[in-house]
Amino acid sequence: MLRLSRALVIQQLELLVDASKGRLGQHEWSARGVDCRRERHSHSAPGYSFDLDILNLRSKGGTGGRWELFIVTEFWRSAGGSSMHSPKWLKLVSGRSSDVLGWIKRHREDVG
Repeated sequence: MLRLSRALVIQQLELLVDASKGRLGQHEWSARGVDCRRERHSHSAPGYSFDLDILNLRSKGGTGGRWELFIVTEFWRSAGGSSMHSPKWLKLVSGRSSDVLGWIKRHREDVG
């Protein structure tokens, strides 16, 4: 079974919720039975700057179970503006990883 923290799983989750029709410019929306919220936080200092892009996904339950996770993308830049580091990570805060993977499998063909 795939681990949730793998880049492929994160990419599939983002694709499934970002491909929602009519959500352009929205910070909160629903996609395929999941409530979605995206926030961005920024900080700038003389020697560096960073942005955090936080995507919160919360399953509404039903046959796929209840779960909630965060996908955090960090964008770190040097004082000159060049990219230093851009990690992306996922944290499941409630529910089971098998329910999340099942949700991906059920909806993967929707964006074919």
